[in-house]
Amino acid sequence: MSKEKKLIVEMLFNNWGATADRLTKRWIEYRIDLFMKYAFKSLLLQSSQDFTCYVLYDPKSEKLIHETLKKYPPLPSNICFVTPKDYQSYVTQDMEECECLYRVYLSSDDMYHKDFIKKLHAYKPQKDTVALVPQYGYIYDSVQKRLGKFFFWLPSYGVTLVNVNEYLKGQAPRYTWRDAFKVPREFINIKEPIWINHIHGQNTGTTFDNVLTWKIENIHDACTLEPWNNSKQPRAVFGPEITNPDEIEQILNNFF
Repeated sequence: MSKEKKLIVEMLFNNWGATADRLTKRWIEYRIDLFMKYAFKSLLLQSSQDFTCYVLYDPKSEKLIHETLKKYPPLPSNICFVTPKDYQSYVTQDMEECECLYRVYLSSDDMYHKDFIKKLHAYKPQKDTVALVPQYGYIYDSVQKRLGKFFFWLPSYGVTLVNVNEYLKGQAPRYTWRDAFKVPREFINIKEPIWINHIHGQNTGTTFDNVLTWKIENIHDACTLEPWNNSKQPRAVFGPEITNPDEIEQILNNFF
């Protein structure tokens, strides 16, 4: 095998049934525009381009996906939209190049710090580690232009590590970020905000006003908390909100 590890960024677009209109032209055009403005820019900004990003879409929407993508400049060779079936084929090919596959998770409207991929390449996990969990980030409301620090115990970011030899023999369980507290894990980027959870006009999740209430008495900065390792007692902490426009711009420039 040619190298120790390969990083793939796995991004679910509309290949799962979270919203009823995920196959419509309006939804697809809006979400691809979001992808181009945020997640795509974040990937382009990465100080290491040694990764491949697969954006998974429902085969039923293939025509609309490709028609919409034609409205934008061509994607670089390491970022591509694929069906789940093609994704599995590509991942199998990727495994031929490495001993360990890093499955990196990112939503199509969220962002990583520009050095996240570089730091993953440099990081040396323990032999038995299966999940890398970054619990520190930001919440950003792009409609209201509001930004704040955020700690979340089980973020939909991070990495699962796949032993290629075991996987190809059918011996490796298939974990995702959701399983991080069920497997041997390490907390990474400790006390360093490394991702942005993006709130925008058509989110199905929370709102900025909601997260304002997620605080702990006498804790001013969520990113000063120690890593949280108790899966039976979830923890989400917000604060402080960053209100200085220059500081907001400076932070965002490191993400997209």
